[in-house]
Amino acid sequence: MQKLFITLALLLAALPGFNQPTLDLTLAVGYTALDVEGLVELDENPGSFATDWGQFNYGIGAQFLLNGMDKMTYGAEIMYHQLYWYSVRIPYGSQTIYRDYSVGAFRITPLIRFNLNETFALDLGPEFNFAGGFIFGLLVSANYYIPVTETISIPLKFRMDPMFDKVITVPLSLNAGVRIKM
Repeated sequence: MQKLFITLALLLAALPGFNQPTLDLTLAVGYTALDVEGLVELDENPGSFATDWGQFNYGIGAQFLLNGMDKMTYGAEIMYHQLYWYSVRIPYGSQTIYRDYSVGAFRITPLIRFNLNETFALDLGPEFNFAGGFIFGLLVSANYYIPVTETISIPLKFRMDPMFDKVITVPLSLNAGVRIKM
């Protein structure tokens, strides 16, 4: 995966009009909106039900971007996002089985950043999530940058990452980290 990410970045860097790459490294925390009980109804034996669940999410990611034309920047993101967990009670004949699930996704996202000014930007891109199978998603992010030096700033991001699986899953998160202009 790392080779794919680096190859994509180098190919984009070779295109005319692209210069001064930036690297955003961020940590994320938030809440995942989803219907856990609906997921259990679709995914387990009849009569099963969720006994407990947690929708706190967290993740770590990196975005590599190149300056594009005018106010648009192009690049890619790789991220691991721990989304939610749940426990299920499953009737099995005269027995009862309990299962615990922890759901996370590794994602690759080509993205476009719309730079509104020096401190505000919007990110948009299709997500390719790998969470025990492939799930298509969408990155939507509002970004605010606090400059520290000419080359370093602190990104604060509010993002939504809707994922279109058996039930729609929408991780909402606040991200913070460091942005380095190379």
